Amino acid sequence: MFFFKKNKSLTEQDLRALVEGLEQAYMNKDEQGLTARFHPSKRGITFLNHFQLMLNFQIYHIQSEMLGFELLELDGARAVFTYTRKHMHTCLNPADEREEKQDHIKSFYVEAVKENGSIWITRYSPYSLIYVDKKGEPLAGVDAAIPPGEELNPGIARYIPYFQLDGYMPATLHVYSNSQYIGFYPQGESGRYRTSRTFSIDYYDKLEAASVKEHTEDYISHEIIVAAEVLHQAERSSIIETQYMKNNALEHELVASLLAEDGFYMIRYLYKTGELLPSGEREKWMREMLAMLAAV
Repeated sequence: MFFFKKNKSLTEQDLRALVEGLEQAYMNKDEQGLTARFHPSKRGITFLNHFQLMLNFQIYHIQSEMLGFELLELDGARAVFTYTRKHMHTCLNPADEREEKQDHIKSFYVEAVKENGSIWITRYSPYSLIYVDKKGEPLAGVDAAIPPGEELNPGIARYIPYFQLDGYMPATLHVYSNSQYIGFYPQGESGRYRTSRTFSIDYYDKLEAASVKEHTEDYISHEIIVAAEVLHQAERSSIIETQYMKNNALEHELVASLLAEDGFYMIRYLYKTGELLPSGEREKWMREMLAMLAAV
């Protein structure tokens, strides 16, 4: 008779050790150690690009600090979690030091599996990025979210000042050929995968619908929306309020849409606590959205 050892389930301790080992391998400039932590079928990801790794390893000494870990799902041999770490860079040759954006805080969405006794990463996706100064403190304003070589859309920059964003931090900037997105999150939540609130501005180089009115009607017709009201409608702008279910929880949203001379903009405030947006907060964001639309 043969007895087989049961393959033990993953634990949070296993997962923490996995990413702590990954970060240690990065600091040690151990490319093989990095690669070994990814599933053999996932080793072609950008993060493991040999040229980019060697470039960083040859120029910098890199110090990594773990800032956060959050377990999202754990089911036997499969797990989903996030972690946040800070990377600080020092040039190996002091003469190479430049005023460049290198130091940052980044958060990752990670999926992992346990197969035949080995634990491997099967998904490794960054979702939050904040640039910091040489003291490790976030850069001021939107500069904290803008990667080297990128620029914030002028229209987005034009509309941000209409909103009181004390207590919020920019932590996501997506730049595409014909659109751009910037997201602001409550301070202390920028590394979380599921934040309680999000303020964001989307820019598109054109409006796909025939009119703002048609766009608004299309938006509120989505199946997931359980309640919707058009609070403002004009030829080139609108404000709508929606409630919808996501991950079995209520989300409450205010959305201002604006067709400007330089493109189409959507300004959103999303309340994701599972409850309705408090009246004081609702009035504040409504007031600021209306003031912005009245000024353009």
